[in-house]
Amino acid sequence: MTPTPAISVVIPARNRAGYILESIESVFAQTFKDYEIVIIDDGSTDETKKVLAPLIEDRRIRYAFQEHKGVSAARNHGVRLAHAPYIAFLDSDDLFLPTKLEKQMAVFEQNPDLGFVHCSFSKFDDQGNDLGMRDTTRFQGRLYPHILLEWSVLMAMPCILVKTAVMKEVGGFDESIPWAEDLDLWRRIARHYSIGVVPESLVKVRVHAASASYSRGGGARWFENYMEKAFAEDPGLSPRFKRYALARMHEKLGQNLLGEGGAAEMRQARQHSLKALAAWPFQAGALVTLFSSFLPREVRHGFAAWLRRLRYPKMSSE
Repeated sequence: MTPTPAISVVIPARNRAGYILESIESVFAQTFKDYEIVIIDDGSTDETKKVLAPLIEDRRIRYAFQEHKGVSAARNHGVRLAHAPYIAFLDSDDLFLPTKLEKQMAVFEQNPDLGFVHCSFSKFDDQGNDLGMRDTTRFQGRLYPHILLEWSVLMAMPCILVKTAVMKEVGGFDESIPWAEDLDLWRRIARHYSIGVVPESLVKVRVHAASASYSRGGGARWFENYMEKAFAEDPGLSPRFKRYALARMHEKLGQNLLGEGGAAEMRQARQHSLKALAAWPFQAGALVTLFSSFLPREVRHGFAAWLRRLRYPKMSSE
């Protein structure tokens, strides 16, 4: 009988034949070896299964195919198939650094009552360019309801190591929302558990045109739905808190568009800024975005690039 692993690494995949082997190799390279890899193929139409065939035959991975239902359904399927008491999620184009699982398990060993443990991450593109580190160490301890105000640098799904029992307790991912499904999960866990963190960048998130997080403007209505769901599930939140949370959300959605595109994106940025100011009239960032949206495109792009360099230091040691 095969021993139960400590961690199930769940990797949802759809048409990732060109990336998925590199992601799997980053798991094989882990210093922590007590894991299984569960691949959920979400209706791929490319050669994803073909490139995985040798690993399936060697039983180095477990593979399951489903008709295309979306990444949340794929992750939930992976949770159902997982054998381990802990689950790590890895997107099929991202990478773990070698000590990721080891260091997160050490945090759980020190505090077994945590809901999940996460880490910071860096971004990179298909040319291997380092796009800087995202520091998420502020997300630790009892985060709820403050987590509803956080819209700056958010946690990334591949950074999470979570208890399988906790995933099942909160009901897994909400398959009805195609955007912000990760925020929704973290919120529901944070209502009941403290959150732990490894204060290092242990994950590399790939940015490319096909990645789910590539579009900055496409998911706005789903973020609004996420907030509506959060408010409905916790009627104890005060009207003042709700207004401020909405202002913070719209402020950041507008800021994220400021350095992108042209006239259409600037109209969206202004709409978000005005919604933020309607909810919280003295939201300074929304005012700055509103006025900056009228600047020439070259000025906006240059300012956004400067801010990115300032906020996201390069991972020179990698």
